[in-house]
Amino acid sequence: MAKQLTRAFSIGFALVWGWVLFNSVLRWQYNGPAALMAGLALGFVAFFAARFLLPLLDALPRPRFRCGMAVALVLYTLVLGRMGFWLAETPIMDMATVLQSLPDFLDDGSPQVWGAYYIICNNNLGLALVLVLWFRLMGLFGITPDTTAGIYAGIVLNVLAIAVSVLLVCLLARRILGCNSGVALAFLLCAGFLPFVLWSPCFYSDTLCLPFALLVLLGWTYYRAAPHAGGRLAWLAFMAGAAFLGYAVKGSVAVVLVAVVIQLFLEQGIRRAAAGVLALLLVFGMLLAGYRAWQRTFLDFSVEDAVGLPIELWFAYGSGGDGNYNDEVCQNAKSLTTMAQRRQMLRQYIAAQYGARTPVGQADFMTRKAAITWGNGLYDAQEFLATPLQVNWTHRFILQGQPGYMPMVYYCQAYLYFVMMLVLLGTVGAALRAVPGPLTLARVSMFGLMLFLSLWETKARYAFQFTPLLLLLAAAALWQMARAGTATNQPERAREPALVD
Repeated sequence: MAKQLTRAFSIGFALVWGWVLFNSVLRWQYNGPAALMAGLALGFVAFFAARFLLPLLDALPRPRFRCGMAVALVLYTLVLGRMGFWLAETPIMDMATVLQSLPDFLDDGSPQVWGAYYIICNNNLGLALVLVLWFRLMGLFGITPDTTAGIYAGIVLNVLAIAVSVLLVCLLARRILGCNSGVALAFLLCAGFLPFVLWSPCFYSDTLCLPFALLVLLGWTYYRAAPHAGGRLAWLAFMAGAAFLGYAVKGSVAVVLVAVVIQLFLEQGIRRAAAGVLALLLVFGMLLAGYRAWQRTFLDFSVEDAVGLPIELWFAYGSGGDGNYNDEVCQNAKSLTTMAQRRQMLRQYIAAQYGARTPVGQADFMTRKAAITWGNGLYDAQEFLATPLQVNWTHRFILQGQPGYMPMVYYCQAYLYFVMMLVLLGTVGAALRAVPGPLTLARVSMFGLMLFLSLWETKARYAFQFTPLLLLLAAAALWQMARAGTATNQPERAREPALVD
């Protein structure tokens, strides 16, 4: 049954992902077919380079390869940090609000001035608390969040989050693919992914949540290998904790927990899967309940009825137009007296929007939303980079209208299509093999986020949180294709049992 379900899911995911890729090319605001051709060319170069390099990389002794990878990761982090400082910008929108609220938190642990904001946008409280912890550490060096030095300190934290995510992708490649070449391919795909650089100065929830889904996936690889019930229970608690922390920073990370529940039933017997799900949800539920209760010790929820906005507002944004922010809907909701009235109005609005479309119209609407969300090679980074702190050479590329802007846009779009095509090919291969494993969990997580974002407010940056999973899937697909015909030449000392599905 597990093989049949895995095959059915893989076929379905391949069809959906292929449809999104096709429409992203057709609907891109510039020249989608040209970017696709550039992505194909990049794919051919990467394939033949990998075919040549795989045996050489796998011939390296493990200690020497690890030293080389450690040096590469350190250099990558330093480059990322240097670029983040050059790209530093004056924080805008919610990012600016969170930063302005930090002195209150640091003074007495309570956001006195900005308390109502965290009632309205409670999802950003986790982000604020992460930054509070970071700036308590930075306070030892005399750095406060309300200074230019504070902005650079935030960039340092952000760079570390991205670098740790790249490290985790490499660790997962080792765990799943089991050889040097898989790790190297994963690192190279991450290093070539320019949005990591473009987002390096933006210490917002979209980047600071990056490591947590990867930690859940890493925990899953250890859970599968644990020989005893106690070890499996510990790894389930680890995954629940990582999913909770990710959820606290960026709520949609929670879809990875749903993916683990599905994967448990795919790979385990019913009794073991049910016990695992119970343990997983119990730990997550306890952490969430404790977090909610703790919030009430420093936030005044008595004002929620007067100023709060229900979660339905963001589903309302995503139900009509182009799925983006709708000021008229927002203001109409704010004009009502109570949360119950706002919630009722928004639910009626959502039902009316979906009810007004035919099935064909609904499919077209979802397709347009998916193309916007998953087909933007910049992930909306240009919005956050339009207010430079200090103009320098990088702004010849990242500011619209400058000479390097369009080449950068085309590179990012071509690279995205290159990665998306690899994910598609890897999913087709998974449908043929039909063996559930860690990469299936990554695909189920991706599909869960796609379903969620098909209903949520439409923004390309919301897809950024799972780009490390996307790069891991792409690296695994490239590795599997390139190693065909070369695997017999790989020395055993460079390999370990692979978990690839």
